[in-house]
Amino acid sequence: MIKLSHSYSALKEYENCPQRYYRTRIVKDVKDQGGEASKHGERVHKHLEDRLRDGTPLPDELVSKESLVVAVEGLAKPGDQLLVEKELTLNESLQPTGWWDSDAWLRSKLDVLVIKQDKAVVIDWKTGKRRPDFFQMQMFAAQVFKHYKNVQVVKTSLVWLPADAMDTETYNRIDMATIWGGIENKISRIEQSVEHDNWPARPSGLCPWCPAKPTCKWAK
Repeated sequence: MIKLSHSYSALKEYENCPQRYYRTRIVKDVKDQGGEASKHGERVHKHLEDRLRDGTPLPDELVSKESLVVAVEGLAKPGDQLLVEKELTLNESLQPTGWWDSDAWLRSKLDVLVIKQDKAVVIDWKTGKRRPDFFQMQMFAAQVFKHYKNVQVVKTSLVWLPADAMDTETYNRIDMATIWGGIENKISRIEQSVEHDNWPARPSGLCPWCPAKPTCKWAK
């Protein structure tokens, strides 16, 4: 049996096209180098990380977001924790483990995590078009509840930087059985594909940006 590890991006990739997932994550005969949009997103994330962690001034292209960063800093009161690019990892028993440990099974990297006693705030920076997908935030909340046993409520926000917009949801620890059911359902579909060696292509408008397109007979 192939040893799998999962993340929001991996689960999303499988959902979009199992064949692409197979090519990039199972046989690994193609590699996603990322387009200009993804590289721009990486640069923006790094600038915001450096600003929040080290106080490095934002570059001219992001200086208009300084007030937003100050507001994020203000979420952490004395005694609270403000964590940037926080890596949270679980093993198959849903116990915390290390990002690179051999039993790493589910990985999540949180752009901003604020721990406030029995409450937490999670922020994810978005640099593309506004397309809310709260499954990502559900997964982040599930990770927080597993790693911080005192936290009872997690407020999550997708912050759309180009649009100066935000989508917010709040999750309670009592919601976790339902959320984990959704996560495990998505993972079980991948496991079934592995078991039956079945990786159907799902041609869509995403095909032009797929690294497997040049050798994919189903690509649009």
